[in-house]
Amino acid sequence: MKSKLKISSIFLLIIISMFMIVGCSNNTESSNNDITKTKNVLNAARIMSDGSYQIRFSDLVELEALKEYNNKTVTALGYLSPIMGYDGSFGYLMNLPYQTCPYCLPSDTKITNTIAIFTEKGKPIDFTEAAVLVKGTLKLEPYTDEYGYSYNYRIVDVTIEKADTSELGEKITLYNKLAEKEILTRLMDTLYWVDENVYYDEYTANGYEYDRSIVDFTNLDAVISDLSEFNQDEVSILLNTANSLKEIGTKVNELTKNEEYEKIKEYKEITAQLFYKIGDWMSIYEL
Repeated sequence: MKSKLKISSIFLLIIISMFMIVGCSNNTESSNNDITKTKNVLNAARIMSDGSYQIRFSDLVELEALKEYNNKTVTALGYLSPIMGYDGSFGYLMNLPYQTCPYCLPSDTKITNTIAIFTEKGKPIDFTEAAVLVKGTLKLEPYTDEYGYSYNYRIVDVTIEKADTSELGEKITLYNKLAEKEILTRLMDTLYWVDENVYYDEYTANGYEYDRSIVDFTNLDAVISDLSEFNQDEVSILLNTANSLKEIGTKVNELTKNEEYEKIKEYKEITAQLFYKIGDWMSIYEL
């Protein structure tokens, strides 16, 4: 199987559409009154007990409003993207779980869906699906990272800890319980694997080099078993998606074994729909 971090072109389009729906903006102009209003509200509500300023994606913070916190300690709630720097010393904090598309909607004037985070040198980030609290020094300056993403804000010298779900509500508490079992990671690994077989022609035409392979459902079977321990109404989207993936993947495996590659293409639309379903589930846990 190819790396789980390879981004499906279908999934990329889905996530871009999702961010547009939930209101991410790339507007470059805002009235001074709006900025002042936002700043006043955030200053009153976001100063933590240790004196740090807390950034929240849901506020769509204006960078202008953050100038007074440049080079000062800030905290931010979010989810780690599974995409990390080559040495693990930096990554991306995002507003939705398990996002492999940092800066799909870049913005020079607002913190929208992504904040780049950098550790002290030699301290790699340990990925977790759980919601996390990041604390570090805010830097408002142009920067381009090793993946070619350019932005005007980042947090450096960060420490990362699991978020206190008692402050985030029952919804995120449930999500973090699922995260402890790495439900999403194992489910997405299998979905990407099936996706690679279904969209083989498209990926290889765009330069990816890999061979079709039979999907192993060990992780997926464990996911289905683990989900049975939760309230079925609360995890119905994930459970239905996992069962559908098992059914589709089994059929694709049979066609792969028989080298009936043209018939595999018939599963493109239904595979894409699974990404949509998981995207819908992710949107429930937006921070």
